[in-house]
Amino acid sequence: MASVPNPSLEAGLAALKQGDYPDAIAHLEGVCEFELSQKTVLRAQMGLVVAYERTGEIEKARSLCQTLSQSKYPKVKGWGERNLANLVNRYPQLQKTPSPPRTSEATGFVPLQTPATSPAQGAAPASDVTGFIPLDQPPQKPQPSVSPALDATGFVPLQTPATSPAQGAKAAQPASKSVRANSTKPVQKVTPSNSPLVQGKGKEAESNLEAEVAAPTEAPIAPDTAADTGVISETPSETPSETPTDEKILESTSIIGWRQAGRAKGWRAMPAVKPERLWLLQAGTAIALFWVIRVFVQFLMTTTNNFLINLPFLQPIPAFYEDPTWPIVTVLVLLACLSPWLLDFFLKQFEKMQPLSLSALSKFSPEAAKMLPRYCGQRRLPVPTLRILPISAPVALTYGNLPRTARIVVSQGLLDQLADDEIATIYASELGHIVQNKLVGLVMATIMFLIGGFFSLLRNSDWAWTCWWIALACLPLGLNLAVMSLIMLIAQIPYTLYRQVAQWGDRLQSPLLKIPAVVVSALSYGLFWLVCFIGLWLSRLRIIYSDRIAADITGNPNAFSRALLKVTRGIAADIQKHQSTRWLLEGFDLLTPVGYRQAISLGSFPSQTPWESLLQWGYLNPHRQWMVINNSHPLMGDRLYLLCLYARHWKLETELDFTQMSEQRIRASSLKTKKSKLWLQGAPFFGILSGLALGCLFWLLGWIGSWLGIRQLAWILDDYWTILVGCLPIGFSIGTFLRINPFFPDIKASTLQTNPNLSDLSTRIDALPVDSQPVRLQGKLLGRQGISNWLGQDLILQTDTGLVKLHYCSQLGSIGNLLPLSTRPSDFVNRQVTATGWFRQGATPWIDLETLRTQGGITSLSRHPIWSTIIACLAAAWGTYIILFGI
Repeated sequence: MASVPNPSLEAGLAALKQGDYPDAIAHLEGVCEFELSQKTVLRAQMGLVVAYERTGEIEKARSLCQTLSQSKYPKVKGWGERNLANLVNRYPQLQKTPSPPRTSEATGFVPLQTPATSPAQGAAPASDVTGFIPLDQPPQKPQPSVSPALDATGFVPLQTPATSPAQGAKAAQPASKSVRANSTKPVQKVTPSNSPLVQGKGKEAESNLEAEVAAPTEAPIAPDTAADTGVISETPSETPSETPTDEKILESTSIIGWRQAGRAKGWRAMPAVKPERLWLLQAGTAIALFWVIRVFVQFLMTTTNNFLINLPFLQPIPAFYEDPTWPIVTVLVLLACLSPWLLDFFLKQFEKMQPLSLSALSKFSPEAAKMLPRYCGQRRLPVPTLRILPISAPVALTYGNLPRTARIVVSQGLLDQLADDEIATIYASELGHIVQNKLVGLVMATIMFLIGGFFSLLRNSDWAWTCWWIALACLPLGLNLAVMSLIMLIAQIPYTLYRQVAQWGDRLQSPLLKIPAVVVSALSYGLFWLVCFIGLWLSRLRIIYSDRIAADITGNPNAFSRALLKVTRGIAADIQKHQSTRWLLEGFDLLTPVGYRQAISLGSFPSQTPWESLLQWGYLNPHRQWMVINNSHPLMGDRLYLLCLYARHWKLETELDFTQMSEQRIRASSLKTKKSKLWLQGAPFFGILSGLALGCLFWLLGWIGSWLGIRQLAWILDDYWTILVGCLPIGFSIGTFLRINPFFPDIKASTLQTNPNLSDLSTRIDALPVDSQPVRLQGKLLGRQGISNWLGQDLILQTDTGLVKLHYCSQLGSIGNLLPLSTRPSDFVNRQVTATGWFRQGATPWIDLETLRTQGGITSLSRHPIWSTIIACLAAAWGTYIILFGI
């Protein structure tokens, strides 16, 4: 690997986190060769261990681990030893090859006998691969067991003569090129032999798995034993001269920022949380799903018959005039019963899902393999069916209708990137969705159905039907797994249609033939999000419950915190590796432990930024709960804070330090009195409420006029419903007009930030989306290509400081995105672009585009302000028409 002209540790670590391993290796090897600071070299070596392992150069990774295991810093030494042992466990073939010498020499010569090393020779310890000798060398004890290998040739005689200090210093210099020398050796790439996919399909699966391996953002070698934030900050007993300033710098910029906080031993389960709120939400979600489907089906039937009536030779369909209620109920119940097998079909057909046995799982997480049968036996539940997806993105899914038909599906990327205890907590959280499933609704529905049958025998049909409707409403109570699986199954129908039709349309050559493909794919995508929107509230709440259950089952909330953060980074790395969002991440977003939209930015920020800073908006912002309404997952800050509370409940050290944030939260509570920004943020929606209040006021005036006999006011009472409905869009229009200027301020040179650090923009505690920050960023545009991205649903800007979602809108909104345009943002995918627009901080950060410009000067214009103005004008005109001419 050729070194770069100006190697940089920061650039190497950034490339490592983004999954660009060749560039990371080039930078970090250059640092090891030319850097004089021993601590910087140690950090570069730790990064090289990660990069070598992920590129399959296992021998190099092992060699560096052996070097680190001899470091004079205790934590570095422990890190090297643990990772070396983990490497051998993960790659059994290493045990069959002789271990390289525990030196950093270039020749690899192993002496027959290790001679005694004088203090002068100890000035160049084997762990310092740079060979740099500080002016003030701390005293060291003789270590006769360490092979010196001081000669440049690697030869060590059987009887080593005494070496002068000058000779020892001079002889140590060639050791500085050990990393570069080792990097020239051909290394055979290794695929973990304990992968269940490799065991299942032999060489073919092995090659497929190697191609699918993710670009991890954390060390996959030994995540369970990774060094904490002070991995290099702890000075050895022999070197008391290290300054506290150096320690702070090292602590804040360490490669792997995990504290590895402990777990509870002999813990007692936390008090149970009352599930009534979750049960009611399950029933409400199921009713909303039925109502939306019924309205949609009724609309299709009526529209179809109206269209057929106007045709000369066709007649309307009589069945479309019938009430579709009971057919819809029958189909929904049937889909709920078949949902496990139908979702199996989708995942096998499009994601190549395969079985996973407990024995195969035990090779990645012995704790998870033991926990599943033990806990299920305690709860008298069958062990869920286990499945695995051969993809590098770390995901986990649980679906089914009853505990007996439940499936837990994880990806190969999750097993590769998480540690033993972290994998166990993910499985425990998925078990939480299963144990939340109660049959209380089924019991109540049966009782009400029997009561309805009793009234039917008494020939009281009204009461009978009332009881039967109540039985249907009670049926979803407690069936958390069945309701979410049903929503996910129904959502897959339009999503698969959108995916397949868009891909089919991209293969067409005729522009005319592409028109139906564009329309069908866009409508299908809209239906997919309509169905998913119904389940957003339930998805957020059930995750809060399952997080608590996961902590109760494992007694390890700290490992679960690490797991969630590693999954976040893994998803962001997978998006960068594949240059777009996987279909699975979007299509099954409601079932994953971490939403892909919240992982895009949060998981891509530089690792030097403390997690507490990145999470503080999601924990401290007083209005954050309003911003999460359209999100499928709770805010990561809130989730991790609750996990820290669980850890404190068992008197554990917490993985994240929320102590200072708790003090900030008290100060942030004062922000609740300043609600002007919140009112401005929700002005269009508060305008609807204002319109409703205005309509009620007109009704009151009409009632007073009728009571007092004032004819000039009495007429309002006769048309109050028309006035009330007309006031709603007028209120929406007024609120939209009030918000346009603050939401889209003029982009001026004095306020425009050029290439700012995204993590700095995301850490303002009191920020709301209405706090528009004009920015201009340069980077690479990621996303899908072709028709599947004409609506701009997958536009992501990859910058040096992370990823950020881009929102594009034509002057005619989503409809205008589908019209023939000279340029559209999806045409710039995988190209270097300059994005100018308004940065917004909400539940997830994003940029509303104004312009998107390529290096060649081609520009795509986004018209958010114009579209907002058009919407406001249309709403005002509609409301006025209703008031003047009626509904």
